[in-house]
Amino acid sequence: MSAPQQSPAAVPPATETTTDARGAFAGRYGAKPWHLLSLLGCFAVTGYAVSRLLDNSAALLRITIWFVGAAVVWDLVLGPALAAGDSGLRLVTRRVHGVSLLNYVRFPALLSLLLLLMYAPLIFQRSEQIYRLKAGLSQDPYLERWAAVVVALFALSAVAFAVAVLRASRRGAPSPD
Repeated sequence: MSAPQQSPAAVPPATETTTDARGAFAGRYGAKPWHLLSLLGCFAVTGYAVSRLLDNSAALLRITIWFVGAAVVWDLVLGPALAAGDSGLRLVTRRVHGVSLLNYVRFPALLSLLLLLMYAPLIFQRSEQIYRLKAGLSQDPYLERWAAVVVALFALSAVAFAVAVLRASRRGAPSPD
């Protein structure tokens, strides 16, 4: 008796075994192997930073207070304020040739607010003496530089919006207005 013959479609080519192994990994893990490697690298860097902080309990206490404070401020102040601002922005923005203005305003605004949040002590000159002592520089140009970055972000966003509207108008997208 001979074994039943399989159809050619049922026999996988030799090159599919490596992709099957990757596919099986991705199926079980949920992402590609490089994702796991980069995540493990991030955990290693975080572990190193925490081990350095454990040597200095005063710094660890200050960082813990900042972390908890940031979570509370985000949950109680910044998150609701951003949601309210986004809702207001949705009311006043409209579509032009089928292109929504919302994301072209939202992106530079959020990035500008993030930069303001990160560099607020320098922008508002709240640590002039310490900064001058540590860096030997003045905090004077930070407000002007932040304002220039904000203007540049909104200008680039306006150009991107204009290009999107131009493309949509050339395609003949109907205007909902």
